[in-house]
Parts: sequence; structure tokens; C-alpha cells
Amino acid sequence: MVDAGQLALVIALVVTAYAVIASFIGARQRIPDLTASARYGFYSVPVLLLVSTAALIYAFVTRDFGVRYVAENSNLAMPHIYTWVAFYAGNAGSLLYLALVLATVSAIAVLTIRKRLPHTTPYALGTMALILLFFLAIMLFLANPLERLPIAPPDGQGINPLLVHFGMFIHPPLQMAGLVLVAVPFSIAMGALAARRGGRDEWVDLGRFWGMVSWLVLTMGLMLGSWWAYTILGWGGYWAWDPVENSALMPWLAMTAFVHSIMVQKRRGMFRMWNMALIIIAFTMAQMGMFINRGGPVPSVHSFAQSTMGWLFLAFMAGTILISIAVFIWRYDSLRSRTQLESFVSRESAFLGQNILFLAVAFVTLWGTIFPVFSEAADGSVITVGRPFFDRVNGPILLLIVILMGIGPLLPWRRSTTQSLIRALRIPVIAAFLTIAVLLVVGVRQPVALVAFGSVGLALGGILTEWFRGTRSRHRRGEAYPTAFLNLLSGNRPRYGGYIVHLGISMLAVGAIASSFFSVQRDIAMIPGDVASFGDYTFRYVGAVHTVHPDRAESIAAFDVWKGEQLTGRMEAFRAFYPTFRIASTKGAIRSTPIEDFYIVPSEFGADDQAVFRVLINPMVWWMWASGPIMVLGILVGLWPARQPAPAVVRAPGGAQAARA
Repeated sequence: MVDAGQLALVIALVVTAYAVIASFIGARQRIPDLTASARYGFYSVPVLLLVSTAALIYAFVTRDFGVRYVAENSNLAMPHIYTWVAFYAGNAGSLLYLALVLATVSAIAVLTIRKRLPHTTPYALGTMALILLFFLAIMLFLANPLERLPIAPPDGQGINPLLVHFGMFIHPPLQMAGLVLVAVPFSIAMGALAARRGGRDEWVDLGRFWGMVSWLVLTMGLMLGSWWAYTILGWGGYWAWDPVENSALMPWLAMTAFVHSIMVQKRRGMFRMWNMALIIIAFTMAQMGMFINRGGPVPSVHSFAQSTMGWLFLAFMAGTILISIAVFIWRYDSLRSRTQLESFVSRESAFLGQNILFLAVAFVTLWGTIFPVFSEAADGSVITVGRPFFDRVNGPILLLIVILMGIGPLLPWRRSTTQSLIRALRIPVIAAFLTIAVLLVVGVRQPVALVAFGSVGLALGGILTEWFRGTRSRHRRGEAYPTAFLNLLSGNRPRYGGYIVHLGISMLAVGAIASSFFSVQRDIAMIPGDVASFGDYTFRYVGAVHTVHPDRAESIAAFDVWKGEQLTGRMEAFRAFYPTFRIASTKGAIRSTPIEDFYIVPSEFGADDQAVFRVLINPMVWWMWASGPIMVLGILVGLWPARQPAPAVVRAPGGAQAARA
């Protein structure tokens, strides 16, 4: 089985190389049969990579430690259920996963665009195949997941303990897929540009569709990564501006700008050059993310796949940038917009301002992430940039983005009058001031927190105002309120799907602001039977159960918890130490409500069952996790195809019926 997977990998490399050459030559020389052969050949690559993937998974399941990658990322003590996690736990397996995802989605994308974009498709296919060829070449020559050892060891090294978590079944594959999927809208845009179709806007709908798909996958990966960090890393937080976290955030920010800006191109024929620049930046950021994840020189607590081949990703990124810029300059004349920005007080201007702010956060994050590399190169010292820098610099920019998120969709296209501006913003501004007033009444006094919550109130006020006005208008035409609201959403799905996403972003902002400003924590030493109080909570340490396994020593601490006078139940916190890796893995005991989380995590266990626990109260974190499904729903609404009206039937002469579109 492993040999069959190896052969499939070699064939996939050859076929992909042919697809690159045949696509570009066929498009340039206008040879349809050659481009068709490249396309049909490329369709076989996902099947070949699926065979290689099945071979690697089979090796894991059968404990074939003669395969180097299996020996390095599993052992006899690992439950079979973690085979999927072990598959992408290291460099070689994660590269195979990335190649499988890229090949499969690229093949689907080619199927969706070839009829609508016949001139663009060969160039887009060639670009996708070229990117895939890089992954395949790295695998076969430097990090082969199916490479065999001369002598099979009796047992493997085991999986990284921090990956033994339910979230690891979903978070890493989604985050890696989100990074590599940016290649699809990038390839479509570059294909349109190379075919001299960039100024015709015919690629915009499909570029937006695949841009939103990659944005959705990145969003899910980021949210699940935050949840994983919150529940297993044992520090009570969910975002620390770590390089691996930033590696997904940077392309997410650029893609957020792109999916907003491309709507302006679709509606007004503007921002053509800007959108090309945005998708190039987004793909560059995604490549930077893959470089960091492949064990580049940037230090990270999340980087599980350590190697020296990150520099190859950096070199490929540099080559991609140079080629993209060359194509942009080569086809510059085809990107002139037919309309210009007419007013700074318009929806177009708001989108442009928001895009600039998104990129500002992305580039600040990039600089803070790679600064340790420059500091080490300069004088040999590694100076890491911590959370205070990112919070202080990016925090105000993110607040401005939230404000524009609330204002921008309410502004008219082209230009606004003073009267229309007041009418559009009156209710959202009132909502912002009411939010601040309510918070002052309940005792919130921090000025920055008040401004932040007021900004979210502004955004929510705008969303609810738009929904109310549209629903009321339909109700006045005879529709019941629930029906009117659903018809409103389905009548303009891109717009109202965007509002649902903005609602999710507002919920996320509420949780982030509240937990950032008002979270409290304390370290408490306890022995079984001790009772302690923290905030409104009282908890009794019942005791701990200690279990020794072949690869780890586990401790589970139990607590009875009261809030006020009411018993909320028993909570259990987990800690395991893995001697081979010298790593401790923790899972916090968390009681989560929409108001606050009560969080207990064990720091250490000593003699006589004495232990030290970190206890935290994190306000409104629940809203962050609830925002994820809301954002996913919004994207699905925005992507769902609109119903096509049924053709009218007319009677032709002679009594026959004919359909009239």
C-alpha cells in the first residue's frame, strides 16, 4: 500500500508539471486541444493524491514504523482515533494534506470557471498547477511522507501532546486549508490579468465566490484555534499575537479587504488595480503563514512542524511576488476603471478606508511577527514583540474598522448629502450613546472600554436599522413580519449575508473587549478539603486522581463550585505531563455562561495532594464562540445562489407554446 502511494505521488508530480506547461503554452499559442489535455490531466491529480493519503493513513493504522513519518509522529500508546491528527502533525504529512486540498479545490474551481471564463481558465489552471507543483516537489525531494527507514523501530516517538485535543481534529486542517485556498482566487485574478481580461470584470463573481470560500475557512480555523488555546494551553486566554496565530490572521485581514472591495468593482466598476493588488498581498501573506508554519526562524509556541525548509517557502514567496508584479505591470493598461471616486462621503470611500485599515493591521502584525528575525540578524539577540505592542498599536485601528463597519453600508453609493447622511446615521449614533450611557449606569468607567463598546453599539444599531426598515417595508406590502424578514434576506443575499457576518463580528468584539478589560485572575494553593472564594464564586477542592500511563502521568482535580448561595455543580480540571517531550498539557475546568466564564486550571501538583490552581473570571467570552456559527451562516447566505425566475410561457402562432426568458 505504501509503495502504491509513493508511485501515485510521483505520477502526480509528472502530471502536474505537464499541466503547467501545457496550460501556459496552449493559452499563449491558442491551441485548445493542448489546454484541454492539461485540464483533463489535472483532474486526475486529486485522485492520485488521495491514493497517497490513503497509503499514509493505512501506515498509521497498521503501526508501520518502517515509514519514517509514522515513526516520528505516532507510537503504540497513541489511540487510533488520533491517526487523523498525526497525519498532519509534522511537515511531510501536512504538505501532503495541503497538496490534496489544493488539488481537489483547484479541480473544482476549474470546473466552475471554464465555461464562464474560457480565456482566463488556462492561465488560472496553469497558476494553480504551478503552486501545486511546488508542494509536490518539496515532498518528493525533501520531505517525503512515505519514505521508508532502513530498519523499522519497535515503537515510534509519539504525537506532540498539545495536539491530543478534540479541537485538533478540525482547527489545523481548517487553518492550513484556509491558507492554501487563497491560491484559488489569486490564480483566477492572475489568469484574468494574463488573458488581458482584468478590466472586463467578468472574473469578479467567481473571484468573489472563491475569495469568500477561503475567507470562511480561514475564519473557522482562527476561531477554533482560539478555542483550542483557551481550553488546553492553560493560561486562560485565547489570543496572544503568537506568530502562528498571526500567520492566519494576516491573510484573513487581506482577504476581508478583498471580498469587500471586489463588491465595489462589481457594482461600480472601480478599484480594479486595487483589487489586483489586494489579492496579490493576500496570497503573499498566506505564503508567509505557510513559511512560519513550516518551522521558519520565527519563534512560536504553536509551531509543531520544525524544519529548515521554511526558507524554500520564503524563496517561493519572493518568486511569486516578482512574477505577480511583472504580470501586473505587463497588463497595467487593461485595469483602468471606468468610473472614479466622486466623494469622500460615500459607500465606496468607506470601503476603501476600511481596506486601508485592514492592511494597516496586517502590516503592523507582519512587522511585529518578523522583527525577531531582524533583531537576531543585526546583533545576535532575539527580541520578541509581545502582546502589549500589538494591543497598543492594532487596538485603535481595529476600533476604527468596527466604526466604519457600522457606517459604511448605510452610506449611499457615489455621494451623500448632509440630509441623507443624518438620516442614515441618526439611529446608529443614538445606539452608540445609549450603549455608553447604560454602561456608565452599571459602573463601567474605563474610557477606552466605553468607546470600544460604543463603537460596537454603533455597528449593531446600523445592522438592526437596516433589517427593521427593510422588514417594515415588506410588511406594509402585506407580508407577515417573519416572512418579510426571510424574504428580505433572500432578496439580496450578498448584502444581508454581509450584515449577518457583521453581526457575528460585533459579537466577537463584545467578547474580546469585555474579557480584555475586565478579566481577573488569582493563583491559589490548596489541599483537598480547602475552600476558597473568588469574585461571586466559592469552590471546594475535593481532591485529585493521579494515573500513570506508558507515555504520561495524568492528574484530574475535582471541585464543587457555588455562585453566591447556589451550587452550580462539580468541575474537573486536567493536567498531564509527558516525560519524553518534557511538555505539560492542561485542560481547564470551565463554567461558561453569556455573562462570564469561571475558569480553573492546575499549575502544579505537589506532595500530599497540595496543588496550585490558577482561577480566572473572564467576562462574556461565550459571545466569541457564539459568533463563529453566526459568521458561517452569514457567508453561506451570501454565497447561496439566488433563485432564477421561471421563464414566462407564451402561446406561439398556431397554438404551440414557446418559452420566453
